[in-house]
Amino acid sequence: MKTTKTGFFAFLFGGLIGAAIGLLYAPRSGEETRQLLKDESDEMLNKAVTSAREVQDSAKSTIQDAQTRLETFNQDTKERLTKIQEIAKSTIGEQKESLEKGYSKAREVVIE
Repeated sequence: MKTTKTGFFAFLFGGLIGAAIGLLYAPRSGEETRQLLKDESDEMLNKAVTSAREVQDSAKSTIQDAQTRLETFNQDTKERLTKIQEIAKSTIGEQKESLEKGYSKAREVVIE
């Protein structure tokens, strides 16, 4: 965003310098010069407004894209966590059964 602002101000500054040089070297009457300045300033204003709209549209698009990616990432993460929980429950259940069998066998050995 900082680069965009810098570019915009460089564009605006360049336009002003160009207009000033044009005034100094232009062999026109005052009325022609005023009309020329008006036309150039209108053109610069239109370009500035267009540039601002393009930047705004680009930022909006970038934000929407980031939001979509975040939502997808969030959903993927939830699904992975659910799978991990299922695996953990299954593993714990299997380990519990194994320990119970081992305990029963050990008990049988001790009692005999």
